Amino acid sequence: MTLTYRFKKEKLESGSYVSRPRILVELGGKESTITIPALIDSGCDITVIPEGIARAIGLNIKGKKDKLYAYRESNEVVQSKATITFLGKEYRQSVKLNNVPVLIALSKEKEKEEEDNAWSGRYF
Repeated sequence: MTLTYRFKKEKLESGSYVSRPRILVELGGKESTITIPALIDSGCDITVIPEGIARAIGLNIKGKKDKLYAYRESNEVVQSKATITFLGKEYRQSVKLNNVPVLIALSKEKEKEEEDNAWSGRYF
């Protein structure tokens, strides 16, 4: 399978620009499918999906939690499976993959909220 994609110029919070490789995909779960631009990372071993998108399409987010470590940060994740369709442009064929292992990055806001609640509960 050959993927053809373009680099898209994106503005960073600092105001500078960076070019990133993006491809349009359909991400599917038990409840629905969503079309989103995905970042191509040739050095990544698994697809990572934010919790909000996983919930929206009906992926299973219950299971054993693990940590995913990146260069300067880490995040709690849960493993699940999704359907991913790489969408071809005009005359190019789309490619659909079923039961693809994915990691769901759990919301850090929820983690912080739980930590805050645990902290306040200890002393009050």
